[in-house]
Amino acid sequence: MWKDNVSGSREAAELFTGGTPDQYPERYREVSPTTDIRKGLQRTLLVVGDRDRSARPETIKGFAASLRADGVDTTFKELPFAEHAFDDAYGSLTSQTSRQILLDFLTKGNLQTRPSL
Repeated sequence: MWKDNVSGSREAAELFTGGTPDQYPERYREVSPTTDIRKGLQRTLLVVGDRDRSARPETIKGFAASLRADGVDTTFKELPFAEHAFDDAYGSLTSQTSRQILLDFLTKGNLQTRPSL
């Protein structure tokens, strides 16, 4: 967020952490999702809009690859024609698609543990 400074993201990062990465490197490490990547994490679903300028698809795809490299079962989905808050407009095509992706992800994890009827 701070480095790319897309749509005011640098200011948002500084407000959230209290300053710049040079001033507070430990705070930036603490809030970074990459800080705690390790084996043994729970299954992870990452969904990003292909037009998201702040959480860029290539960044999220790289994050997914990092998780997989450490043995984390990771699902990555990129929504076409979607921006950052793709599920904000309830009932929209991207909202419906993202809800189905979530349902599939949650159902997949429970198929092996569901009791038979």
